[in-house]
Amino acid sequence: MKKTIKPCEYSISHAAESRFRGFLKHFSSTAVLTAIFSLILLSGCFDPKPQQTIYRETVDTAASVYEEHDIGGTELPWGVTLQVDPSVLVPCEFERVVDGDTIIVHNPDGERLRVRLTGINAPESVHEDENRNTEEGRDASRFMKDLMSNVDTVYLEYDEAEFDQYNRTLAYVWIDTGSTYIMVNEIMLATGHAMPVYIEPNLRYADTFRQYEQD
Repeated sequence: MKKTIKPCEYSISHAAESRFRGFLKHFSSTAVLTAIFSLILLSGCFDPKPQQTIYRETVDTAASVYEEHDIGGTELPWGVTLQVDPSVLVPCEFERVVDGDTIIVHNPDGERLRVRLTGINAPESVHEDENRNTEEGRDASRFMKDLMSNVDTVYLEYDEAEFDQYNRTLAYVWIDTGSTYIMVNEIMLATGHAMPVYIEPNLRYADTFRQYEQD
């Protein structure tokens, strides 16, 4: 009957065994253990390059930015309340923040748009006249950049007028939280980084924005 060789077994000749015994006499117990362990590895009992599990954090939404502000239940971050019908939203590739109320995006046709957030006004931070820039404006800009730091796509909602007198695109800007959409315009108001403004005919959310008026 043939002997079945188990995965971890191996055989050596009598001469090889004698040489191996002589080898053991010249080394300490530590060296013996090292040699035996090396033979086991060579026999295939262990994978010399074990698989490593790599843990990677990914952020696909703005959740990491506002997570600490979420107070649970059905309430949205920072106490914002507005919701939207996704069918009216236009997805755009987000490029960068200009300041506390202006961003740069690329629409589905690839056109680069300078978007002015409708219904809000943040203090100046990038005005060509440095005397008009304020610390409040720089703070609003920093907040907006933090908010948008992990956002690749924004969703624009247009009101009655799509452009202002400077040919900037006017829009309500929404971001995807993974479970719903929240409006950046309202976030800037709710956090005190902007004030509401009411310019006809874009008054769709004027009633909601009024609650953020500051005395």
